[in-house]
Amino acid sequence: MSGSSKSSTFVSLLKFGVLSVVAGLLSVALLAPAVAVAGVVTTTSIGMFEGIPSYIKPVNSSQSSSIYALRDGKPEQIATFFHENRVEVPFENMSDNLVNAVIATEDPRFYEHGGVDIISLIRATLTNLATFGDGPGASTITMQYVRQSMVEAASISNDAGAIQAATEVSVARKLREIRLAIALEQEVSKKEILAGYLNLVFLGNQINGVETASQYYFGTSASRLTVPQAAYLAGMLKSPNDYKPDEAENHERGLNRRNYVIQNMASEGYITQEQADAYKESPIQTKITINKQGCGENQVSAFFCDYTVWTIRNSPEFGVTPEDREMLLRRGGLEIFTTIDLDIQQAAWDSVMTNLPPENEWGFGTASVSVEVGTGRIVAMAQNRYFDQSDNPVLGGTSVNFNSDKPYGGSSGFQPGSTYKVFTLAEWLKSGYTLGDHVDGRIFTGEDVDLDGKADKVKIWDVSKDFRASCGGVVGLWEVNNSGDKTIDDLSVREAVVTSQNTAFAAMASKLDLCAIRDTAKDFGVHRADGDELLYVPSAILGTNEIAPLTMAAAYAGIANAGVYCSPIAIDRVLVRLTNEELAVPKSLCNQSVSPEVSAAMIYAMKGVVSGGTGSAANTNDGTPLAGKTGTTDNRIHTWMAGFSSEVATATWVGNVVGLTPQTGKSVNNRAVSTIRHAVWKEVMLEVNKHYEEVPFPAANPRYVNATMLNVPEITGFGMDSAKVQLITSGLNIKFVDTPVPSAQQVGTVAYTLPAAGESIPRGSIIEVFISAGGQLIVPDVSGLALEDAYTALEVMGFFPTPPQPSQYWMLNLCDPNLPEGSAHSTIPAAGESVIVASAVIVQPNTCG
Repeated sequence: MSGSSKSSTFVSLLKFGVLSVVAGLLSVALLAPAVAVAGVVTTTSIGMFEGIPSYIKPVNSSQSSSIYALRDGKPEQIATFFHENRVEVPFENMSDNLVNAVIATEDPRFYEHGGVDIISLIRATLTNLATFGDGPGASTITMQYVRQSMVEAASISNDAGAIQAATEVSVARKLREIRLAIALEQEVSKKEILAGYLNLVFLGNQINGVETASQYYFGTSASRLTVPQAAYLAGMLKSPNDYKPDEAENHERGLNRRNYVIQNMASEGYITQEQADAYKESPIQTKITINKQGCGENQVSAFFCDYTVWTIRNSPEFGVTPEDREMLLRRGGLEIFTTIDLDIQQAAWDSVMTNLPPENEWGFGTASVSVEVGTGRIVAMAQNRYFDQSDNPVLGGTSVNFNSDKPYGGSSGFQPGSTYKVFTLAEWLKSGYTLGDHVDGRIFTGEDVDLDGKADKVKIWDVSKDFRASCGGVVGLWEVNNSGDKTIDDLSVREAVVTSQNTAFAAMASKLDLCAIRDTAKDFGVHRADGDELLYVPSAILGTNEIAPLTMAAAYAGIANAGVYCSPIAIDRVLVRLTNEELAVPKSLCNQSVSPEVSAAMIYAMKGVVSGGTGSAANTNDGTPLAGKTGTTDNRIHTWMAGFSSEVATATWVGNVVGLTPQTGKSVNNRAVSTIRHAVWKEVMLEVNKHYEEVPFPAANPRYVNATMLNVPEITGFGMDSAKVQLITSGLNIKFVDTPVPSAQQVGTVAYTLPAAGESIPRGSIIEVFISAGGQLIVPDVSGLALEDAYTALEVMGFFPTPPQPSQYWMLNLCDPNLPEGSAHSTIPAAGESVIVASAVIVQPNTCG
């Protein structure tokens, strides 16, 4: 055996022997049965002195976590979370005054003993024996640190048994502290032990650690504590809540305790007696700085902060179970750097609170959320409510986040109305149709529908016949009307987007697959806020699924991002404060939802909404290219404005939080409630545009913009059913004109069409079909016949042929060298024209030469 090994063994045996003696003394002092103490000691192996549990090693204390937002690209704290309000600092960030005050009072021989002060231990034991337990303690700083570490570890584990074992008054616990204190001194330095102890200690008011206490009581850091301040904190260690200086009734005893510590510092030589006397004369001077916990400490960003907290709770990156994640948030000492821009957030908060105050008499809510294009980063999230998690929230207060899904502290979502139509538009373009193609926007098709004894302005679709859903059957009737009864019968798809005509989008959907429209929406990240599956019935194309504003903002950002959807994120990065370790965070997941060409065409159409369509009131008019879509549900229960620049997408909702109160006819601060969405969106995007470069949208490919041109087929003489089939199979829509027209065609057949056969028109255009009432003849072609024969042919068919009047001859000058001279050249009306029976027909001779 080597010399060092022999020495180590000897030291360990010596410690064991000493502890056996001390254990005996403690058993007497604590009046415990000697056999119990002997049992503890004899079952303790020497090896127990050579290692310590990981939770005893500095530093294993619960720490507060902080959430930061961005202002001018720099982090700014917006919230703090803690189980125990603590910010740990290294030994070097603790003032000498503090260290000296604590050592002088708690453990004057701290730098001399090896974890246990034998002299103090024996003296305390004997004194307690003489006073029946009412004497001084014998715990060194190391032993106190061990005990507090054990209590902290037990608390963090939420193990009731461990908590009881760490706090029970027993010889066994005292011996365990002694053993671990000796082992700890062998593995770490005095500075580390002292730093661990001072970071762990409780100092009243849920405050833990000297840094947090310094900031709270004196408004300064632990590194800048004066002698009186340091002495006061050191004095509080005896009984924190009895000495805390933020309560006036504690000042007298707190002053006495502080001066006691100052005198100890002088007795131990850290300061002179003259200095001590001067410090004792100084009054207690506090600067209480309250460190609130939770998102409510900053109302401007409170709901985004809460969304961040729910992100941590729901993300496996932060722990296996929700309990693990909550513990990490409140005890892990995290520095959470979020995506929010405080300038944009302030503008959003101001806008929602001023345009629609939370105390409005109908309880209408509004929410607005902005997502960065291409990254998914949420840059603003606001609503017209105060964040209040209490059981009895203040007027206008709630903890429900209107912007987010239910699992993220949100509501069950709101119907997005026509903002959902962009997914039908996307599927339309994906399926080979264009913006220039036409759709049938008429209220009635076929026979007029009479509902309740009157002609209602509604379009009835036979769902099972008119729509296709490859993922399941759809049945029944669907009634469709347009907002404000504004209807354009024959309009291009781009016009349908700009005017947001419901009947036009119903016609578009009838040519597509309802399940494909749903799947395109899902590709853009769209999902119900309550977690249920998206509906794919025909009415869903007009926005009947309940969806959170954040979902719509992220989807619209995907349109602006060349068709690449990126899931929204709230956190840029997370650091562990003490170790500077960077933790994994949820990443934005991106996928190609539509091609860049389809995206560019969608943007081209949606620009018209903001520049002159239903969203023109939201136009910022600051030169930034914008595109968007409005949404209004039945009876204006909910209204929306969603749109984007090339850099940021914003979705703004106004509507009912509970109930079904229409917005029509209601105003707040002289602004119609139904227009508040435009005001909020505009104000938010004005601020957004100050922080991002103005980047133009990509040009749309003409292939997706220009109409597909078709020739009108010849259907003259067709029966009505045959004419309908011919036009529809040709990619055109049909409108039978109610009043029959005189025609040479058989009664009840097609007399003619407008546009006429052979004309080139956009696909989907409505062709007016005129039905023959009979009573007309077609003028025959008599050119080349002798004039006498021409007259005879016309007379036989029921016409009255006449020569030109003498006064008209000078105008004729008609010559066709291919016809005999003096024969018939042409007629008025011309050959092929339809005229009524017995009409006069002028025969014009060929006058060559």
